[in-house]
Amino acid sequence: MNVCFVTPEYFPISGGTGAYVYYLSHSLQKMGHNVHVVARDKQDSERTINGIQVHYIKGVGNALTRYWRFARSASKKIKELNKQSGLDIIHANLPLVPSFAIPNVSSKVVCAVHSTWKGEAIVTKQDNPKELNPNEKSMLRFNFVLRKYEKSLMKRSDALIAVSKYTVNELTDLYGINKNKIHVIYNGVDTQKFKPRQNRAELRKEFGLEEDKKIVLFVGRLYHRKGLETLLQSIPSVLKEESNVKFVISGKGFKQKEENLKNLAKELNIEDYVTFLGYVPDEKLPNLYSASDIFVLPAIYENFPFAILEAQSSALPVISTKVGGIPEFLVDNENGFLIDHGDPKQITQKVLALLQNPKRAQEMGEYGRKLIEEKFDWNLITKQVIDLYHKLLEET
Repeated sequence: MNVCFVTPEYFPISGGTGAYVYYLSHSLQKMGHNVHVVARDKQDSERTINGIQVHYIKGVGNALTRYWRFARSASKKIKELNKQSGLDIIHANLPLVPSFAIPNVSSKVVCAVHSTWKGEAIVTKQDNPKELNPNEKSMLRFNFVLRKYEKSLMKRSDALIAVSKYTVNELTDLYGINKNKIHVIYNGVDTQKFKPRQNRAELRKEFGLEEDKKIVLFVGRLYHRKGLETLLQSIPSVLKEESNVKFVISGKGFKQKEENLKNLAKELNIEDYVTFLGYVPDEKLPNLYSASDIFVLPAIYENFPFAILEAQSSALPVISTKVGGIPEFLVDNENGFLIDHGDPKQITQKVLALLQNPKRAQEMGEYGRKLIEEKFDWNLITKQVIDLYHKLLEET
């Protein structure tokens, strides 16, 4: 098949949508399919990455102007590619791709829904307005317009891939989409890339981490909905019982958000126990997971986060919240702990439970790895996507 992905995020990977397209496109290519990717970058360029033809479109300006310009240019590029290659499938990614990015061609249109503009707005409105970054403010201000183009593409699509059952509910309850159009296909993980590694001391040196400390890790964008304030607030109580621990935060955000988090660490007098690594490239993330002991994602809103899949694939016990699609693959007391969001006491309790019972932590990590291998390896997920493609093409 000739498949064209449309996404503002690709390589280098900068978010969940970028990770989804990067790994799925490579998995499809390895299975013999011809893959194009139309993505956004700082400059227009054409590159071949591991056999995949990537068409980068220049995106400049603020979040909204980049969104608009990318969509307009993407539509022209897709028309060109369809004329040259005859695309069977156009695989777009919501909510980051508006309807006018996809031209009216004969190809079947599939949309993977990673979250929704309305769902994000509902949660973001609950935040302190002073804590919002420019992207979040723009998203709220223009949410009606964004939802208009988002819903238009949902209706135009031949099929929607929901990355969780929770996402199905968002689509049906918030947008009125018919369930028959929606197919639940979970995100996947490269189990050969994200796997347990034994040379922990060497890995820790790579990131400047102490060899004798227990490492509690967070990976993700530094947005309010990730719940990092709650994680920091939990640390003083952990330190009262276990001081031989370091909390490592990997991810980037707007400068003001990073400063606010670092100031909160100072106010809590925990700055010596917290390391902000900044952005860690995707190729180095497997080593960071393997250098750690526990993974925590205290999220307020998520549909199906890649970070938990990667942590579990690396055999880490996971502590996360009962939000979105997380309870669909994090089984409480088996491969980790599920807690309420916004409750630092629960984080403290579960972190201490794992720090004080290493055997239990190891068993949870091993069970998580087994679950990933059985259900969430990208090869398994890709076959489900291919089956959907074939079903759509057979209906032509």
